[in-house]
Amino acid sequence: MILICTNELAGPTGYHKSVVQLANGLHESGYPVAVMAFLGGGNVWERMLPSWPLDEAIPAYTVRSLPAEGGALLHRGVYPEYSGNLGALRFSFTANQVAVLRQLNDVLDEDDTIVFTNPAQVLAFQYAIGDAKRRPHTILQIHGDYAHHRELWEPLKSVRGSIDRLQTVADGLRAQFIDLFGESNVVFIPNFPGEGKTTVPRVSHEGVNIVLPASLQHRKNQLDAVRALAKIDDDSVRLNLWGSAHPLNPYVSAVRDEIARLGLNDRVNICGYGSEQDVYSEADIVLMTSLSEGFPYPLLESMSHSLPVVAYDFDFGAREAIEDGRSGFLIPMLDVDLLAQRLGELSADASMRERFGAAGRERYDQHFSQEAVGKRYQEFLGPHGRSIDLTAAFATNGEEPISTEQISHRVKWRGLSRYHQIRVSGDAPLHDVQIDNSERTSTPTVKHRASKRGRGAQAARETLIQFPAFGKDVISYAAAPGSQERHYLGHTTTRHELKVFGHLRRDADYTPVDTLHAAQGGAQHVSWSTTPKAFLSFLDKVAEAVSWKVRQVGTELHKHLQASRTKEQPAQATSFATPAVRTTATPNAPKSSVPAQSPEPEAQAHTTQSDGGLGQGLREFGKALGLSNKLVTSVSSVAKSYAGSGIALLRNAVAVKEPVAPHREIGTHPWFPVTGGTDNFGTPVNTAGAVEVKAGTLTHAPSVLIRGEYDSVRLRDGLSTRTFSSPFTYGEFFDRLCEAEREYGLFDITTRDGDYVWELGRSALVIQLAEALGLWGAADAIGTPVKSAYDGPKRLTTAPHAKTVVFDYVRRGQSGYRTAPFINDDTLFVVQADANGYPGVEDSPLIYPFAEFDQWRRHWRQRWSHLRVPEVDARPFEEALSSALGMNVDLGDHLRNRLAKFQLERDFFTPVFELVKPDEVMIASSHWRAGIVNAAQRSGALVGDIQYALTSRYAPSFWFGGTPHYGASRFHAWSKMWAERTNVYDECVIVPREQSDFEAAKEAVGSAEPRWDVCVISQPRVLRRLLSFVKQIADERPELSIVVAPHPAQRAIIGKEIAAAGLEGRVDIASENTLITVSKSQMSVGTFSTSLWESAALGKPTFVIEVPGYEETLQDVESGLFRLAQSPADLVPFTVPESRHQIFA
Repeated sequence: MILICTNELAGPTGYHKSVVQLANGLHESGYPVAVMAFLGGGNVWERMLPSWPLDEAIPAYTVRSLPAEGGALLHRGVYPEYSGNLGALRFSFTANQVAVLRQLNDVLDEDDTIVFTNPAQVLAFQYAIGDAKRRPHTILQIHGDYAHHRELWEPLKSVRGSIDRLQTVADGLRAQFIDLFGESNVVFIPNFPGEGKTTVPRVSHEGVNIVLPASLQHRKNQLDAVRALAKIDDDSVRLNLWGSAHPLNPYVSAVRDEIARLGLNDRVNICGYGSEQDVYSEADIVLMTSLSEGFPYPLLESMSHSLPVVAYDFDFGAREAIEDGRSGFLIPMLDVDLLAQRLGELSADASMRERFGAAGRERYDQHFSQEAVGKRYQEFLGPHGRSIDLTAAFATNGEEPISTEQISHRVKWRGLSRYHQIRVSGDAPLHDVQIDNSERTSTPTVKHRASKRGRGAQAARETLIQFPAFGKDVISYAAAPGSQERHYLGHTTTRHELKVFGHLRRDADYTPVDTLHAAQGGAQHVSWSTTPKAFLSFLDKVAEAVSWKVRQVGTELHKHLQASRTKEQPAQATSFATPAVRTTATPNAPKSSVPAQSPEPEAQAHTTQSDGGLGQGLREFGKALGLSNKLVTSVSSVAKSYAGSGIALLRNAVAVKEPVAPHREIGTHPWFPVTGGTDNFGTPVNTAGAVEVKAGTLTHAPSVLIRGEYDSVRLRDGLSTRTFSSPFTYGEFFDRLCEAEREYGLFDITTRDGDYVWELGRSALVIQLAEALGLWGAADAIGTPVKSAYDGPKRLTTAPHAKTVVFDYVRRGQSGYRTAPFINDDTLFVVQADANGYPGVEDSPLIYPFAEFDQWRRHWRQRWSHLRVPEVDARPFEEALSSALGMNVDLGDHLRNRLAKFQLERDFFTPVFELVKPDEVMIASSHWRAGIVNAAQRSGALVGDIQYALTSRYAPSFWFGGTPHYGASRFHAWSKMWAERTNVYDECVIVPREQSDFEAAKEAVGSAEPRWDVCVISQPRVLRRLLSFVKQIADERPELSIVVAPHPAQRAIIGKEIAAAGLEGRVDIASENTLITVSKSQMSVGTFSTSLWESAALGKPTFVIEVPGYEETLQDVESGLFRLAQSPADLVPFTVPESRHQIFA
């Protein structure tokens, strides 16, 4: 068996990727493989979900949660027994965790191999086994330079006896270790290749895209990439910087400043973290400007995807991967002029890019492919060996005599002293109770007594445990007198709470958690009860961040002082720490390495003036210490970054809740964290476009948070594989929600101030809970950015009198026809911004921009008012929904956020309507503007709703289980058909649509042969299901030509989505609007989109795919207007019935 050890399984760096790909590659080569994580985050289950898919056949565990010796040491699983540090990397292991490593040595033998990937793991293993004989073979995998890093080299020498052989991922690294290990024991084998076995599908695009995939940090040196681009006089050449860009990282700020200074805002994009699909699907050239590396993955990935590479000639990897002038260009270090020249040559010559890419792929197949690397590992590791079930090896003995339900806790005061009082109900077998604070063990006061709860109740036995509340204490006990076997009862915290960790109990099992979470985050309630706690939490985080930065800068200082004394290799003396050390200091923290180059004198002078002298003061202080200008510049930039962001951080800590999207929370096993999974589309979780799975935040009960569009998702842990899906269809979910509204009277529940809060967020909540169930995916607004700034004279607060006020729809660019029939000389129009500003504002005295409200609500008074909006008691609504759905529902901050929005709208527009004095206020989609509705009601105006989309028995904004108090009373519908499909209005007025595009499309029908056989009408929330059906059509009905008509919000991303679905080149993407595309097709396919009814109205045979939400079409499926398409074979043209003429009157 091969046991691969890692600091943590999750992480965005090449180190983390190499561990996952090593496990996958060895498994594919036939080896029995398991993964063991040593370190992690705030709780023992964190950092176990990899960013790259781990094969589901590979079990992965963490030392931090496994029970050793049958559970005999679980009560010693809180305090560390062994701890240390490796540079900036700190590590610690409890007695139970040390025993886990000791037990691993007993379970494995000489036929097994442990692959360590960091010396800290060897240190811990060596400590654990002590003087016992080491049974398995051991290998240490080397990922970077050790020679110039004493914090790595000295520990490596100390564990030489625990390591049989070394394996380096770059050939150039071997020389450092030969003297210590011997030449035959130091072997070079490159990393296994990337996440996909096939080339990433390319997406057509304009111009030339240069990609630099690396986290933004000094060592990756993105500044030179930006400066090189500035020297290329071709605006069609763009640079995409992919990789983590932490907002606290001063280097990120430096890169942004340089982009702006060079006028490259339109040519450089900081993209954030991305998958191979994200990075390479639109890439033309791969660039690496690193100062040092250990054989970076982008070199392998570029070869794999047949892309040319331009890279600095850094140590370790560049020369091994790139054939200069054949598969790419090697540039002398820091030669920005030559770098720009080579990038310009490649950008201007597509044939050269193609030749270089082909040569790179040829080199990849020969030396770096799965097969080539697998063969080298076969020679290195030898026979495949046996498979060992580590799950069974770490099983527990016996049971827990006390259940968690029996345990309760409170804090009592006796005079000026505080005491913990733990009550254990029942006749509990508690003997030899001990309190352990890691320094000493004491005996608490233990009382066994009978208690009565209420008059007439039978006396029940209970045990009271009482001890002083000083800090963190572990409570343990024996289940029988004189027994040496102890059990963990719980432990107290520094905040005097009692925690009972599931992974420290012998009866650990899957946590019974299944909760739907609505959106969280937004403005935080500011009050005496909440703000002090937030402030203390902020101080804790700042202390941690500052101490981390001090350690980081201290490590850099040590390296540079050491380098200043070393004359032999000054360039190498400033190289980086190994990936393991860089990535485990603090999750998501900025990385640091070689300091930035000193700015020019002019830039220094400018900095001195703009930072109030802080930078100059730090430089003088640095000179007094004898530090170099480069190092002082680096340290001062860190200090200024923290000083400049401190106020913003404090504001966010006490006034802003971190946003969390809707999701489903599923309980997991305390000993076996989830390490991967696959959705029903066959896509591994956490990959491009797939279901997102993250570790939960509870410290006492493990869980995962699931988000995305799926029918089912399969999750793998070290014990089992479990499958989850929505317990009901969208139609069943919507019916249950409406029934809860009726049964519990949700529309009539008010806040203390009398606001009917349920309806304020009801429509959005339907969408959010459907997302949480996996029925729908997220539909992020990705459309064209709007130009919302307005400095003209028109103000809503000075608007003239008008008989009618119409609020136009937000996406007016695609839907202006919806409100076109209401334009007249008696109507005041309030318009939203589009890409060109506010349409029509300069053309008509009765068209006013929405801008004043947006400006008003951003004023500090309104922001303060927003913060003072009280918390909403969501419990009545959560209880109603939980009962109706049969699963827990957490509404998060949704209702309070909607209440705050409602109050802002109401407070602003009430005086506006009192001034304008309209008879009717009409709103396109009124249920999303409850505050404006209420302001109109207050002024005595009638409120009308303008139809903006389809109505149906299952439409979130048009069908309710109660009567809204802030709803419109009149509905302006397109036809009688739509008016009859809503249950919320007192009266309906038929206003036929005025849509020139629709009339043009009707005229176009029949004028020429259809260009396509099938038009697929896209819908954002079910795009994956739709594209899955499109792939079925392409596979099973190759004779049909297909065009995809994207939703306006998807046009920017539809190309990548189609490529990811394997449909690149097999379908067309419509360049014209959906109506025109439908008119040029023989038939249409889609789901709950208004365009389906437009297709039928044009006489096109229209088919509905059964995806969540298709229930909105059922009435017209039953009438024969639509037909269901359960498979591609159902796509047979039919005659559309005459009822199509009634759709739009």
